[in-house]
Amino acid sequence: MKEKELRLALVCYGGVSLAVYMHGVTKEVQKLLRASAMFHSEPDHARRQAVSYEDLNTDKTRETDTEPLYFELLQAIGQSLDLRVFVDTIAGASAGGINGVLLARAIAHDLPMDSHRKMWLEMADITALMDEEHMAGPWSKLFMKPFFWRFTDKWLTRYAPEFEMREKLQLFTRSRWFEPPFSGKLLTGMLLDACEAMGEPSSPEASLIPTGHRLDLIVSVTDFHGYSQYIPLHDPVSIKEREHRHALKYSYIHYPTGGIRSDFDMAHVPGLIFGARATSCFPGAFPPARIVEIDELMVEREQQWPARDAFIQSNFRPLVAAGVDPVSASFIDGSVLNNKPFAEAISSVRGRPAYREVDRRMVYIDPDPKGGNVERAGAPPGFFQSIIGAASDIPRNQPVRDELASLHELSERVRRYRQIVAAARPHVTRRVKALFGGATDAEGLTKDQLVEMRERANVAAAVEAGYSYDGYIQLKVASVLDQITDAVAEMSGAVHHPNERLALARTVEQWAGNEEIFPVEWTAIPGENSAPSKRDAWVRFLRDFDINFRIRRLRFVIRRLNELYERHSESDGAGIEALDEFKTALYGCLEEYQSIAASRMRMPELQRICRAIYDDGIAETHEIETLMTRLGPALKLIEIDTDADAVFAENAARLDPACRHELIEAYVGFAFFDVLTLPLNKWQNLDDVDTILVDRISPEDATALRQGGAQATLMGRELGYFAAFFSRKARENDYLWGRLHSVERLVDIVASAAPNAVKEAGLDLTQLKARLLRAVLEAEKPHLPHVEGLIFELKRDLNMRYRDDEAPPAGTQENPFRRTARKDEDTPE
Repeated sequence: MKEKELRLALVCYGGVSLAVYMHGVTKEVQKLLRASAMFHSEPDHARRQAVSYEDLNTDKTRETDTEPLYFELLQAIGQSLDLRVFVDTIAGASAGGINGVLLARAIAHDLPMDSHRKMWLEMADITALMDEEHMAGPWSKLFMKPFFWRFTDKWLTRYAPEFEMREKLQLFTRSRWFEPPFSGKLLTGMLLDACEAMGEPSSPEASLIPTGHRLDLIVSVTDFHGYSQYIPLHDPVSIKEREHRHALKYSYIHYPTGGIRSDFDMAHVPGLIFGARATSCFPGAFPPARIVEIDELMVEREQQWPARDAFIQSNFRPLVAAGVDPVSASFIDGSVLNNKPFAEAISSVRGRPAYREVDRRMVYIDPDPKGGNVERAGAPPGFFQSIIGAASDIPRNQPVRDELASLHELSERVRRYRQIVAAARPHVTRRVKALFGGATDAEGLTKDQLVEMRERANVAAAVEAGYSYDGYIQLKVASVLDQITDAVAEMSGAVHHPNERLALARTVEQWAGNEEIFPVEWTAIPGENSAPSKRDAWVRFLRDFDINFRIRRLRFVIRRLNELYERHSESDGAGIEALDEFKTALYGCLEEYQSIAASRMRMPELQRICRAIYDDGIAETHEIETLMTRLGPALKLIEIDTDADAVFAENAARLDPACRHELIEAYVGFAFFDVLTLPLNKWQNLDDVDTILVDRISPEDATALRQGGAQATLMGRELGYFAAFFSRKARENDYLWGRLHSVERLVDIVASAAPNAVKEAGLDLTQLKARLLRAVLEAEKPHLPHVEGLIFELKRDLNMRYRDDEAPPAGTQENPFRRTARKDEDTPE
């Protein structure tokens, strides 16, 4: 069956108390991901169509409401398309940063988020967040009470319509002035409790991230004092500026070989809550966040932070290099300089491996796209309005035009790359057939024959490319030299002055010049058997060190293999099984090139050499020579090549002749494609990147239940987005709408990734949304007593439009989402 991945990269904006809305959204995202992971936990394709979510769910203690319906959706799509949905990148700032941290931990280890509802509804209140020493007492600022209530009818009800909100607002205004009213310690403790309440994974392998894929979390923070950094110039040689932008990065990966690396387990939780605390440190509302605050909390609770040193080393190397102690540095809200961290998310998704067809989506959560109460255009701002706008409002609401334009440009480059590869394929097919007399589909292909075919194709590609091959090979060697420079800098374990990094690159290039590796000089006599001499140093250099060429080739073959699934019908089990086995074998080869080679580069001997290069801050060519003479034999790329050729030949023999011919052609003929596309890609692996589409989850886009966007649905947008901190009803309202809006948008996103499968299954998406919305309302009703009227109203509207029949059993032929409209109305309780 044809396979497809719907990969989501989430971007979570800042929004102060609209964090409660974002929690509703992220909770629903997790439910969709869990349904997908559960669906794919059953390896047998046929049985997937007969089981239910509950049949596969081993954790019966979790709250379950919309997951079975998402499961049924994937089942219906699965009749013609095996679609897997997962999130592999989360970038968050401020309120979005908190939600991103909690969601990432839940995704990484398949942990429940049920307890977070209580945290947001009960603890996200000013009376719970305010420092007791700062909170107003009965006699504090009594003169404020008559002043405050006297003007209630004139203007306050516009911004604080509820009595609870007005009462807490006057308490807030009578509390201690000119100091942060909210307690950083209380917030940190609340976040620690939230992470601990999620518990431990059900098993070490439990995760909503497929094996072999990586989850990245990027949280933007602002370094209040900043640190000095040097920028290289011509004259002067460099200048010094202060950098305040900072990003904390966390990751999870379950390697195909079995190992797990996680920054989301209990050992790393203190580092996670520091990121959540720092990114949400709204200026003036909370005191700046410091690592020492986490240390004190760990001591107070008699808990350990075993990953403390690793967290500091991996996230604060620039500060350490600048002579700043990260433990005592002060950090404030990430939204001050980077409220919409698109650039971080885009950077993270580049270069991701594409093992099957991928539908890549950048999904951003924007609770209030129109930006609150918009003032009349052209009206001159007042004194305080100008200050607040310049310091906070304008930076937070700055459009993301540049980031989205860059994303669009990348998608266009990927699209053109695909077109060029498709256009070149017939020519490559003819050349490969001419080289081997049409014998590339030979059933008895051996490893040695495959090696010979690859080498002949490489020679032919060089000869036929003519003088353009000169530019290709210069670029190829230069890219490997750059990779070596990056590896030396990384293995040295130091943070380098830009001029030192530039000097290292120059020294590596000088060593390559001394060895007659770069610039490449070669001549080829026209003719099919003529090519650069294999005695040339640059040929040996590429054979010993060019990992990326091997990786590009395997990914190219895997992408071609994914296209071949369409040739097999559902009944052709043997053909599909052979493709599956071949793909698994190629994944293993990729893992060997990537993980094993990377681990060999971290050998202690090599790291000692790299550290010695920087002992005096000056790299010498003889030091590079010492490293290179040991690095080549350590990588053993030629040995890995031999294993990959053997795996390819063995598995190709099990395919039908047509598929075998196509894949051998892709493997052997990749040299032709690489000569054409590497200069086009500027040595960025566009074959690893898919066209990225952008989707938004917002009240403006979810209109099934209510029109009018955020203004008609959300209460937390008032009081400068602080309103939900003053009202339990506002928090319940916004949380509920977060779930309801995300239900709509997630169905839209999944359906748009599989339009043909949705059509073939005859799915009625409107009815599906109605069932999901009803499931949310029923599940949340016991927990949201302050919005009973809203739930009653929304259920009534749903019942007026759609029947509330039970879905037929999973696996039946009847479409479970097709419902007939009804005009009568159920009587709500």
